[in-house]
Amino acid sequence: MKGMVKAGGAALALLLYMYKNAFAHNLRRQAVRLDAEVQFRPFNLLFIADIHRRKLSPEMLEVPVDIVVIGGDLAERGVSLKQVAENLKLLVNKAPVYFVWGNNDREVKARNLRKLFAHYGIKPMDNESVSLFGNPHLKLVGVNYLALENDGLDRAFSEVKKEDTVIFVSHSPFIFKRVKKKYPVDFLMAGHTHGGQIRLGKLGIYRKGALKIKGGKPELVTNGFGTTSLPLRLGAPAEYHLLTIQPKRRDWRNS
Repeated sequence: MKGMVKAGGAALALLLYMYKNAFAHNLRRQAVRLDAEVQFRPFNLLFIADIHRRKLSPEMLEVPVDIVVIGGDLAERGVSLKQVAENLKLLVNKAPVYFVWGNNDREVKARNLRKLFAHYGIKPMDNESVSLFGNPHLKLVGVNYLALENDGLDRAFSEVKKEDTVIFVSHSPFIFKRVKKKYPVDFLMAGHTHGGQIRLGKLGIYRKGALKIKGGKPELVTNGFGTTSLPLRLGAPAEYHLLTIQPKRRDWRNS
C-alpha cells in the first residue's frame, strides 16, 4: 500500500513538473552571424512558433526587438479569435510582424486570421520574399504550409538574387534539405516538432529543438512556445527566441 502511495505521489509530481514546463517563458538569446556580400546593420529578431492555446504577456516581450517572425500554429481549434487578437496586438506593439502558416492554423480558418492580419498590419508570407529594413539585399523568405503548391518554393525565391542575404522561415523543418539543395539561403528557421514535447532522455518523437550549423548554414528548429493535445512537456521546455543577426564581416558601418 505504501509503495502504491509513493508511486502515485511520484506520478503526480511528475505531471505537475511537466505541466509547469509547458507554461514556462524561456527566452533563448542567441547570436547568428550570416554571410553578407552586401552588408546590413545588425538587428534583433524575435522568433516564436507554435503558440497554439497560450496567451502572451507584456513581460515576456521586454527585450529590444526590431522584427517579429511567427513560425506558424498561431492558433488551433478551440482558441478564440479574441485571444489571437490579444496576442497579435502585443507583438505588433513591439515591432513589425511577419507570419508563416502552420498546419493547425487552418482550424480557425485562414480567412479569419487574414482579417486580423490586415487589421494589425501583419504580413503573412504566402510563398514570397520581402526586403527587410529597406535593404533590397536582406530578405526574409516564407512559405505557406497550408498551400505549398509544387511551385511554391520557386515563387518564394523568385525575387531573390545571388548577392542577397536570405533568412528562410517555414513552419516545418522537413523541407530544409530541399531548400538548401536548390535555393540560395543563409539561415533557416522552423517549429512544428515541439522538440518531441515529451522526451525520455534522448528519446523523443522528434529531435529536441536547437540552433545548429548544418552544411555551413545555421538552422534553428524551436521547441515552440505552446503545446497541442496535452499541456505537458518533458525534456523539451517551452521556448521562444531573441536572435541577434549580424553580418560576418565587421565593416557594416561603412556600407
